[in-house]
Amino acid sequence: MDPIYIDAIWLGVAFVSGILMKQLGLPTLVGFLLAGFFLNYADLIEGNLKDVLDVIADLGITLLLITIGLIIKVSNLLKKEVLLTASSHMIITVLLFSGVLFLMSFTGLSFFMNMSLESSLVVGFALSFSSTVICHYEDEKERFPISR
Repeated sequence: MDPIYIDAIWLGVAFVSGILMKQLGLPTLVGFLLAGFFLNYADLIEGNLKDVLDVIADLGITLLLITIGLIIKVSNLLKKEVLLTASSHMIITVLLFSGVLFLMSFTGLSFFMNMSLESSLVVGFALSFSSTVICHYEDEKERFPISR
C-alpha cells in the first residue's frame, strides 16, 4: 500500500478513536493508544509520517515525564501510605497482566504462542505504568476544570 494512504489511515483512525473515547467519557489519550495498537496489529506501520511521529512521540513522553516531575513532590512519594499503595498496585498489576498474558500463550493464538513467562512479566511490568496517564489526566482536570 502506498505510504500516503497509510498516513491518511493513521490520522483517521487516531482521530476517530480519540473522538470515540471522548464520547465514552475516557481520556482521548486512551483512544490514541488503542489506535496505535490497532495500526500496529494491522501491520500499517510504514507511512511517511513514521519518522516524524517517532520524534514527536519521544518529545511527548519527555514532556509528560517533566510535567509529572514538576507536579509530584518527592517528600509525598516517601510517605509510608504512598509507597505501600504504589508498591501493592504495581505488584498486583504485574501479576495480573503477566498471568493473563502467560495463560494466553496456551490458547493457540499465534500472537501469544511464543510468549515465555519472562516476556509476559516484562509486558506486565510495562503495563503497570499505564496509570500514569490517568493520574496526569485527573490532576489536569482538577487544575484546569474550564478546559474540559
